[in-house]
Amino acid sequence: MSAGPVVVAVQSHRDQALLHRLIQRIHEGSNTVALVHHDPRGTPHRLAAGDRTILVPDPDPCDWGRLSLAQGVLRLLEEARRMVPDFSWVLVVSGQDYPVQSLRQTEDELAKADADAYVRWFPVPDDPRDDYHPWQARCRDRYLHRMRVPGSPKSIPWPRSTPFHDGLRLYVAETWVNLSAAAVDHVLAQRKRLPQVERYLYWCASPAEALLPVLLVNEADHLKIVQSHKRYIRWVEGKANPELLGPADLPALSASGAFFARKFDSQLTPEVLDRLDELAGQRVR
Repeated sequence: MSAGPVVVAVQSHRDQALLHRLIQRIHEGSNTVALVHHDPRGTPHRLAAGDRTILVPDPDPCDWGRLSLAQGVLRLLEEARRMVPDFSWVLVVSGQDYPVQSLRQTEDELAKADADAYVRWFPVPDDPRDDYHPWQARCRDRYLHRMRVPGSPKSIPWPRSTPFHDGLRLYVAETWVNLSAAAVDHVLAQRKRLPQVERYLYWCASPAEALLPVLLVNEADHLKIVQSHKRYIRWVEGKANPELLGPADLPALSASGAFFARKFDSQLTPEVLDRLDELAGQRVR
């Protein structure tokens, strides 16, 4: 695996204090670079660009769950390749994420990894009998049998002709992924090869879950993709968004082996961020 820099690609829009803390923690790595794409409609970030903090020029608005969010992630991958050409990995996080362990520990794990990507993904098979997770059934309906109402995040039942045939398969995944240089190059090449996927997903309700995994997992026999996103996220059944993490989550966070966790709020639970900083310092020593 390449010994080039690890790029932590941050998709942010709010919580300036948390974003600054996140950047400081990223800089604690021995060979890490923070690459920030900040929604221009969000709270001003007031970050200073430097050798280890790169700000994506002319950032684009990113609407949560919409195609623009997935395109923002692809923009981060493109900018990583352009601005840090010798990178070894890109770790995609949101501005509400925070490291669970020290960045040096994460660097060490990635340098030794027998993997090209860490992603939590699922296929969406044509036959429902092949499902093994409830998310697959929801996504089959969401992406294959519904269409987003123009100008709205809502979707309605609608018969659609899909691009998912002749060997091209539909996959879904969480947005927060960890990709080696080889995996990034594969995704960017696939984007050029498969423009029909992006056009099709524009009319879906939650394309951010599908665009990158479709590009990554198809034609990827040369890549080793590990079924883990290396994130700690606490979901509650029936809720659309993950829970805000607090002190009660610290034991599970510490034992998770995750690179990052989400989501946090610098004003509501600053003590859990302080404790994560302490734990990371202990692990470095």
